[in-house]
Amino acid sequence: MDGGTEMAEIENPAEGWEYPNTLPESYQGFSRELENRWDGLLYRIFSYKAEGRRRCVSVVFDKNTQEYMLRLTVGLTEFCDVNFIHSDRQAFEAILRIALLQRLETFKQCVPEKMESLFRNKKILDWERETNLPQQINGFELFLSPRDCLQFTNGSYLILDYSDFAQNSSLRFFYNIYRDDFFAEYLVLGAPQATQRFDSQSLSELSEKFKRDLDDATLELRSRIQVALSVQTGRFSVND
Repeated sequence: MDGGTEMAEIENPAEGWEYPNTLPESYQGFSRELENRWDGLLYRIFSYKAEGRRRCVSVVFDKNTQEYMLRLTVGLTEFCDVNFIHSDRQAFEAILRIALLQRLETFKQCVPEKMESLFRNKKILDWERETNLPQQINGFELFLSPRDCLQFTNGSYLILDYSDFAQNSSLRFFYNIYRDDFFAEYLVLGAPQATQRFDSQSLSELSEKFKRDLDDATLELRSRIQVALSVQTGRFSVND
């Protein structure tokens, strides 16, 4: 590959790529959008979006790593699916042809038969019927419940999410099949922050902590948001 061709590929990693145009314009409630634009260090090639459900599956090129990849967004959570990464566009297309539409299906909704047996055996999908999940608490709305859980990264499943979309903040619950444990995480103005409040070895233990600590945890999260906002305001005033 000569220097001119390499530079052209960096400037437009989707140049001459016909595959996106062969895909259905809509699938499983998602609508295809051909983007072809730089967004910082990511070149956004095309996306499938379900705006009403706050879900988006995007095919992008990362200028830093020189790789094509699939990025998924559900609510305020965004992550890369490690099964869809390749530096060679032709090889990446082969992966997409086999698995992209199937991934849209499992991203739209929970498909238990396509999840690991370790996850299914935990009966997480039954948790919602046995636990009172408030629709709203301290300004956070129940965005994602166990029946809508989905595969995340590094062996984790996102099983529950309470979000304040206006503040880009949430309380998220996960189960990890490798560690066989449950845990939660705060998202504060878009920045993840750890909490050990809900660390559990079993679903029954998580249920007890959820009933006991959800109110306090969301109040703590609200407090962290206010602190972060105060810090931001202070920085802006200094810069001014």
